[in-house]
Amino acid sequence: MVLFLLNCTIVFSQEDGSTRHQISINASKFIPLFNEQINNLDLTYRWAFGNRLQNLRAAASIDLGTAENELNDFSVRLGIDRTFKKSGRWTFYYGLDATYGKTVVKSTQRISTKMGLLPFAGFLYQIGPHFSLSTEPSLALFRNEAIDQDSFNPNASNINYTLNFINIGQVKIGFHF
Repeated sequence: MVLFLLNCTIVFSQEDGSTRHQISINASKFIPLFNEQINNLDLTYRWAFGNRLQNLRAAASIDLGTAENELNDFSVRLGIDRTFKKSGRWTFYYGLDATYGKTVVKSTQRISTKMGLLPFAGFLYQIGPHFSLSTEPSLALFRNEAIDQDSFNPNASNINYTLNFINIGQVKIGFHF
């Protein structure tokens, strides 16, 4: 894996020292600052285009349980962000992501889906030319739907809408190439 990342650095690095690609992982699962993370997306890819102030983004997370009463959870997210200020090693940006997620609780056959929009503010600190730490507190508007297949009416669903802050205290470790 390390050799792959080093090869990507050599192949994709730009001649002027800046980079167009970033892969980041959510370190909050490994460094618990706040335990109430709602949107723990594990892997994010950002691609800078144009004048490198805009980024297209994609993120994914998969949690598969192995015990009978465990849950399976996956989420995908697509979006765009724009840098509005660079100051030394700091980069400040804002953006909007669209998200979709599905959770299945094995023991009850309860299926929950979640989709919504995540406007966010991002703060990135460049540790070195290829590594960074960042955080993206978000205001999330979700449409949640839950279906309980063990109920007497398997077609019945519970739909609600939520508006809340998420990713407070989430820390991402990024690799730029």
